[in-house]
Amino acid sequence: MVNIIKSKSFKLVLLTPILILLSHYLVVFIHEYAHAFTAWILGYKNSPFDLNYGGISLGNLLLLSNVDQNVNNHLIYASGHPGHVALIAFAGPGIIIFLFFLSSWLIQNKKTKGYPYFLYFLLFFNLWCLGGTYAYVPVRTFTPYGVMVDVLDIEQALNISPWWIYFLIGYLVIFMIWQFFSKTLISIYVNVDISSTIGRASLMIICVLIVFGYCGLAGFVNQGDISHFISATSFLAIPGIIFVLWPTRKWIKAQLKEFKLEK
Repeated sequence: MVNIIKSKSFKLVLLTPILILLSHYLVVFIHEYAHAFTAWILGYKNSPFDLNYGGISLGNLLLLSNVDQNVNNHLIYASGHPGHVALIAFAGPGIIIFLFFLSSWLIQNKKTKGYPYFLYFLLFFNLWCLGGTYAYVPVRTFTPYGVMVDVLDIEQALNISPWWIYFLIGYLVIFMIWQFFSKTLISIYVNVDISSTIGRASLMIICVLIVFGYCGLAGFVNQGDISHFISATSFLAIPGIIFVLWPTRKWIKAQLKEFKLEK
């Protein structure tokens, strides 16, 4: 029995970086193709697969940092349809938010719980959906004009203040963060059989670093002073978040008991 547990733990360790990369690829391309397909349906692209794939640099191959939807917003504005700019811009983050809740539901589904490795993949897919949303709201909600960011395209096209998005979508993002770290992650501890404190802490720290570190630092790259401040705050909050989410906390143990009863 001990050997089986050790073998499973070893497999999870090996799978973790692979699943992180694969799930990130999937989320990024779903996001960008959502933009491209919407633009194609509206008649602004000849092919929905015509993305800017960003080249073969190591950074782009690993992080897809140069991939974008390759949509000509100037052409759309010139045609007199600013609402279409907003719709195309919303399609990317909109589908990612939808997939966050769909994957959250799948992780809690009784039929899915019988497939631990699939659950483990869904965890990281769900995580990147959360991180991608967080990178827009709140991190880049106040991006200055002249920078290509979906949330800015929505603000400009609809001629609305970024405060509306920060306020309204911000509450949704808070709920998504709460859902992931207080429900989804803890259910993975139980249903993937991650029983040691070291294993749970390691997974939790990886998730925190991806959301509040990697995704949270998006505001540092030419996004203006406010976004820079939010990114700095996100980064500085990481130790406190890890402290609150440590697997031996009483509230974590209480949640674990609930999920074990449901298993």
